[in-house]
Amino acid sequence: MMSESQPVASATPPSKKKILSNEEHARICQFINSYHGLPLDCELEMVQRIFPDVEHLTLTCILQTEIFSKTRSQHWRSEQRAKQLLQTYEDQCHLYKDNTLLIRMAVVENMSPVALSRIVLQEKYDLRQKSQISRLLRYPHLIEDPRLAANVQQCLCSDNQEGPITDLRRRIVGEEYELKMKQLAKAAGMHYYDEQDLRRMGYDKTPDIKMILPFLYKGAVVNWIESKANFGDLKSHKWNIQQQLHSYCNRFGPGIIIYWFGYHEETPKLTENNIGITVLADFPATDDLVLLHLTEPATSKYDQSVGSKNTS
Repeated sequence: MMSESQPVASATPPSKKKILSNEEHARICQFINSYHGLPLDCELEMVQRIFPDVEHLTLTCILQTEIFSKTRSQHWRSEQRAKQLLQTYEDQCHLYKDNTLLIRMAVVENMSPVALSRIVLQEKYDLRQKSQISRLLRYPHLIEDPRLAANVQQCLCSDNQEGPITDLRRRIVGEEYELKMKQLAKAAGMHYYDEQDLRRMGYDKTPDIKMILPFLYKGAVVNWIESKANFGDLKSHKWNIQQQLHSYCNRFGPGIIIYWFGYHEETPKLTENNIGITVLADFPATDDLVLLHLTEPATSKYDQSVGSKNTS
């Protein structure tokens, strides 16, 4: 006797949240700011147990923003205690043969391991230029004290917020999503200049792509698109407007900013966007686009859409 066929499970996992309400965003920030331990462990805890319904990279970006703010607020206090931190390290370094003392101290001090390494190196070798400290962090084998060099190396591998490894990862992710945006734009039939094209034309502040032929998104004209491999919280978005987007709108007209890892639900509603900024969490859907194709006759869908807007 044949058994009844079982329903086939969907191969596509349910999509996770990346557009967050004020309450959801506040809960994530509260957890991060009350967590006592390494940022790397905090990220794993959030992803695996506390907020499993939120996109991993969304949580990563929020963690990055919160840790950065906390590090800036604590910087002056940490520098004041530099001698004490160095003395603590030198008094106890012989007790840990696995070269994890700096990591243990970072947990106790509620600091990122690389930030603590930077302070210890600066104090031990009397380094006053950031470039000198950055060089030792990039090439820890140049540190004269082999035990300290090993501790710094451990910190570099255990810190997902600071250091040359983290900087490289973020740059690669940013370039990956910028390339993704360009590929989607080409697939949609858009014609554009990229940043290199615009710089050759003499522009200094440039969006990631500037349309040669503007298009309509939900009836609004779009002249440029900016890609951000980040989460668009309110503070970050206002900073982006001040530093970049405002000049894009003044120079090129209205455009779109894509926060690939989501945004705070209030971000698209900010009055600062009224200068011509549309906030999205993905590339515009094809059904919402109206493109001007050079090979089409004058009675194209673009012309009809513009004509209907002018007569209304």
